[in-house]
Amino acid sequence: MPKIYVLGVGPGSAAYLPQATAELAGQCDVLVGGKRNLALFDGRGKEIVEITGHLDPVIAEIREKSVSKRVGVLVSGDTGIYSLLPWLVKEFGRENLEVYPGISPVQYFFARLGRCWHEARMVSLHGRSLDDLADLARGDETVVVFTDPDNSPAAVCRRLVEAGVTGVRVFIGEDLSYPEEKISAGRPEDFINYQSSGLNLMIIAPNPRDGDSSSVRY
Repeated sequence: MPKIYVLGVGPGSAAYLPQATAELAGQCDVLVGGKRNLALFDGRGKEIVEITGHLDPVIAEIREKSVSKRVGVLVSGDTGIYSLLPWLVKEFGRENLEVYPGISPVQYFFARLGRCWHEARMVSLHGRSLDDLADLARGDETVVVFTDPDNSPAAVCRRLVEAGVTGVRVFIGEDLSYPEEKISAGRPEDFINYQSSGLNLMIIAPNPRDGDSSSVRY
């Protein structure tokens, strides 16, 4: 079985697309990915498989096309953080994959804030209780939160306030790396009614500094 290329595309903007990913995607016969990731590449002369929801049909197409064609699977951010990589390993075997990393939105967000992230705890709210998150936020760790449509930044902040977790600092990064990027900072109570972009990431950090205000634009 020919190798399947798993290509990290970075946080979203073409400016942060890794050169290795760009070159390998150009060499692939088939590109697989979400609409936003596919838009980073010139698809002319290639077969395009868009991921829109259920993965079973995508698995079948990758399995069929990879027998005789070079297939590239485009992964948002980095291949090692909440990506399709575990699913691809399970379906095709690690030995049949060639994996190339990208810049994750986590790396990008911390860089924009001028902070280190090597000790941060990462949590995805997909299928996870907000009560669990409130307990984590009470500790001394910085927590990175991958939100979802039901657990928006406003919902997260409301739960923190309800649980009495107010002595923390919250950062909300929206449309990171895109021209419309916005980064806001404040306390949980500042964002309980906040209307955020659907493409966002949160950081909850302990020990806020006095005088910090919300809606700081970076």
